[in-house]
Amino acid sequence: MRRRPAAALALLAVLLGACSGGGSGTPHPSAAATPSGTPSPAGSGPATCPASYAAPDPARPRIRLAFDLTDGLDTVKGSEHVEFTPDLPVRELAFRLTANTAPSASAGNSVVVESATAGPDGAGAFRVEPDGAGPGTQGGLLVLPLGREVPAGQQVTADIAFTLKLGPGSFDRFGHLRSYAWWGSGQPLLAWERGVGWHREPLLRFIGESATSEAANVDLTVTAPARLTVLASGTPDPPVDAGGGRRRWHSAADTARDVSVAAGSYTVKEGTVDGVRLRVGTPQGQAPDGLYADHARAIRELAKRFGPFPYPVLSVARLPLDGGGIEYPGSILMLADGSLVAVHETAHQWFYGMVGDSQARDPWLDEAFATYAEQLVNGTPDASALSLPGRVGGSMQDFGTDMTGYFTTVYGKGAAALAAARTAAGPAKFDAALRCYVNANAWRIARPADLAKTLAALPAALSVLRKAGALP
Repeated sequence: MRRRPAAALALLAVLLGACSGGGSGTPHPSAAATPSGTPSPAGSGPATCPASYAAPDPARPRIRLAFDLTDGLDTVKGSEHVEFTPDLPVRELAFRLTANTAPSASAGNSVVVESATAGPDGAGAFRVEPDGAGPGTQGGLLVLPLGREVPAGQQVTADIAFTLKLGPGSFDRFGHLRSYAWWGSGQPLLAWERGVGWHREPLLRFIGESATSEAANVDLTVTAPARLTVLASGTPDPPVDAGGGRRRWHSAADTARDVSVAAGSYTVKEGTVDGVRLRVGTPQGQAPDGLYADHARAIRELAKRFGPFPYPVLSVARLPLDGGGIEYPGSILMLADGSLVAVHETAHQWFYGMVGDSQARDPWLDEAFATYAEQLVNGTPDASALSLPGRVGGSMQDFGTDMTGYFTTVYGKGAAALAAARTAAGPAKFDAALRCYVNANAWRIARPADLAKTLAALPAALSVLRKAGALP
């Protein structure tokens, strides 16, 4: 659940009961560790079940990001350097401009590409295509021609300068309010999927996600007014003085599909939870203890079910307004309090963060799984949602402008279908099979067929998911 409008929250509360809806970094040791428990027993999963998470692709992109937040907290000057090795021939590079969705633009957010070049043989020009962007924005897809066909396996580089405008605080991944500013997916986001190519789906017309991005090695630098504290994706270094009343914050993430940043007058509580460095920041005047405890519990409980926490650090920033939560790899922008949202957003560290998916093509592979995990951990399953209309496995384009249908079908019915599949197959066998699925698809972009393959020896589970329209 990256975010949920108030109307959707209210409806889902009824339907689901308690449901609320690189750098120099090194991989978290758990990325190669064997999850607690045993591999899939005979007859409960594929012929071979990996004993630990698959290793990240050594040819994954390397991305260097720099964000400079102005003193007024309403503008970010950004730069991005990308080193990308395609596995298919390419003649151009494509990046999604998420801040230019219609909902974000209507709230005063936008991103403008100032310059963009690709090498070594790029034409030095770029274009921005509409791709469903909001009125008055530059567009939704940045395209950099390469000037020739680059064969698979040959590295391409790109350098982009951009300006991100943050509107007045609203229920969005971008915004600023009083002494706080935040942004996620603020940079042009490389829109590649290995074995598939570029994703060019139109930006969404309602609040949700439609991005596809590979796990990348990311080096992140944020320069901000010295009076603020920064919480961001990656493993942070101590901040340094940047002069002129400003400080520079650096972090590195070995495997991140995207990043978020929150800067503000935060009170931070930090500790270690099962080997994970947990950092939780709350606005001044609000104690972080409760939010810290909720996320610590989420890390422990979810690791028991799905394997070790995927990242060495989890940074959580409580934004100064209410609404839900927005997950990013190793970081969460929280717009709500309580265990329900904390578990849901933390579950996304496995489902979306580590086991990726095309959020435009297969949104249920992260949102249904996160809701399922939320209900499983908190003991709040709702079988009645299984009778809701709609096909769980529909794409974002299938839902069109039907935001309510998207939330109730993908989140609610999707979670109910997974719970029913678990009951039909037997909890122990289903849980073991999901461990296999997570291990085999770690750091990759999974498809429904990958889940079906893992569940091949559990026909009762497959039958439930197919009947719900989750699997073909």
